[in-house]
Amino acid sequence: MPCTSRKTLIALSFSALLIACSNQDSALSDNPGTGTPVNPQETAQCNEQSWFAGVTEICNGVLVYRDYVYDDYGADTGLISPSPALLNLASRAGQLGNPMANTPGLLSPTAGDSRYPAGAESTADLVELRLSKQGNTYTATFELNALYDAGQTIAAIAIDTDNNPDTGSETLLGLTVQGADTVVQFNNGNVDTNIISGTFSSPTSNTFKIWAVTAQSSGEVMNVAFRGPNEEAGAEGTVPSQALPGKGNWWEDRQAAALGAGDISQFFAIVDSRKMNSGTTETAKVDAGFKQRVYTSKYTAPNSTGEGMVLQAEASSPENDSMFCGQYFHFVGKYQPYGVYIPKNGNFDDKRSLQMILHGCEANHASQINQPGMQAQFGDALDRVLISPLGRGPYGFYSGLSERDVLDVLDDALNTFNIDEERVLVGGYSMGGYGSTRLAILYPDRFAGLSNWVGFTGSIFNTPLIGDVLIQGEQAVTGALPFEFPLSSTIGGKGNISKYLGNLRHIPGTHSYGALDELVQVNTGLDWAIKLSEADGVLYEFYMHAPAEHLTLIALDNWEKEAAYSSNLKRVKNPGRITYKTNEAFAFPEYAIKHDKAYWLSNIKGREEGDIDIDIESFACARSQKTFETGQTAGVGPVPFIQTFRRLMGEPVQAASENRFTATLSNVESMRIDTTASCLRNGAAYTVVSDGPVVLNFSHGKVLNLPAGTSTGNL
Repeated sequence: MPCTSRKTLIALSFSALLIACSNQDSALSDNPGTGTPVNPQETAQCNEQSWFAGVTEICNGVLVYRDYVYDDYGADTGLISPSPALLNLASRAGQLGNPMANTPGLLSPTAGDSRYPAGAESTADLVELRLSKQGNTYTATFELNALYDAGQTIAAIAIDTDNNPDTGSETLLGLTVQGADTVVQFNNGNVDTNIISGTFSSPTSNTFKIWAVTAQSSGEVMNVAFRGPNEEAGAEGTVPSQALPGKGNWWEDRQAAALGAGDISQFFAIVDSRKMNSGTTETAKVDAGFKQRVYTSKYTAPNSTGEGMVLQAEASSPENDSMFCGQYFHFVGKYQPYGVYIPKNGNFDDKRSLQMILHGCEANHASQINQPGMQAQFGDALDRVLISPLGRGPYGFYSGLSERDVLDVLDDALNTFNIDEERVLVGGYSMGGYGSTRLAILYPDRFAGLSNWVGFTGSIFNTPLIGDVLIQGEQAVTGALPFEFPLSSTIGGKGNISKYLGNLRHIPGTHSYGALDELVQVNTGLDWAIKLSEADGVLYEFYMHAPAEHLTLIALDNWEKEAAYSSNLKRVKNPGRITYKTNEAFAFPEYAIKHDKAYWLSNIKGREEGDIDIDIESFACARSQKTFETGQTAGVGPVPFIQTFRRLMGEPVQAASENRFTATLSNVESMRIDTTASCLRNGAAYTVVSDGPVVLNFSHGKVLNLPAGTSTGNL
């Protein structure tokens, strides 16, 4: 039973942080790399809207290099550099008098140690470099992630005109580029388009080598082009690896090392003038392994510049303004990255499953997904593609703009890889555990399974005490304190999702917690277990790891039991029974986000503010009756745990179909029922219990206008 003393409540308030290059393979080279290609033929034909970062291609006679984004941290000088967004977090924590305010943020560090003057972030972050030929002249066009002043960024190119490394002695902004004999710089950009462009004369040789960089106006190089798709983000997801110089989570380790050494000779492209003609297209091949993809978003963050990164981000809502790990969006522009792990085994022609991995607070899209155990156990062993959205930064909490990012990343991955959409799963750690459970709850018809590790439950006041006597709402506690409680109970979350676990009726999941967790404390984990046991028909495996604190599971990098549980899960498309609770307050119409559908229900509208609660069952499709067993056991893996569960018991028994449905509705004004998916036909009998008048619209045209109370009849 958790302690409810004032000391514990204070500890809870300050526990809100949820931790959560070799030589360039240019588009014209023949180096196949290693592993299994994403596609044995080629990637999508010069996709302008999304791409594998680091690739160089010929697109209709134009050489196009598409870079990593938010990888502009310059040279490694031997320092340990924290997250680029940390200063905003530390500033806010300091204002709260938080003792963790001066703690280095090592959950999304950079390998490079350079930074911009305040307000100039991302102004030398190269997004794309295009090289086109017009007669005897080449035009180079650099697109940047942000640009606020026409002269604040330098774009520069070095050329080895005879493609001979033994001739030429030019340097590129002080960097060695072996064999270069010509250097051109462009210093004037267009702040409306974020583009710097310029021309240079065509070398006499048919083939020549080029290097390219972008730099601050001081000449300090921040970003290097032509690095290939195998750039590294070697800090992985564990604190030990992140506390080393030269390792980061932003796909710039090799760049930082080369800049630190003062030699970028290894990062180049070979230009063949004979291929720089209209109609010539050569797309890149990308091998298996850990990559970054970038997509173009329709949305930028409100109250921001709408481009690049902002260090001093604004809170997503007023209640988050003074909150440690409150919801903030730091990566605000239209170009958004995500991490992707492509399994090394298997055949591209076979459809693969897909696992979304959502990172924790202060981490990013190269954290948990980049660990050897995660890649081996969830990726290679299951032949499963892994994806990890940035979520607009380390504090996105996967609602609003961050939720839009997750949905867009999922769509891009489904359009890119050969994925079996019946085997799409979601999971995450800490803040990502909250986000993944929230997504599964609000979009239950999209996912086959859930893996939640130390996920925030939605409120720091969740408790297994009978009747929630700790809080009786939250005002009773906060009002009793001799000081103003500085944090919202939901931290940066949107909704106390422990109240919605019944939505997981058709999404089996694992839920792993630590008894010594100092952040997502044991009272919330135990409350989660109880609410799962009370959620009728939800299949789950709950693990309370006795000796584990918040980072134990990610540090040990052993996910075998969760991977095994998820291995054969498939999406339930049209279940007979739907339990779905939603709330229109969770919608974000500015990002085209609403949660008004589940399986064969859609256009769900509430009569008033608050939860909308639906329990509806069609008996008209071929169906089976399932028997469940619940129990408790114990085990070890990766550390000792006590386990509770609900599992299927025996084989389902086939039941005769009946043309009828029943429904219990709370705060439902209207909704639409798909009669094909639910198998309901004309004449279907119904029994509907509603706490108010409700309109049921059927896809075959029938409409039921029912009063409050119990209604029976036939369609």
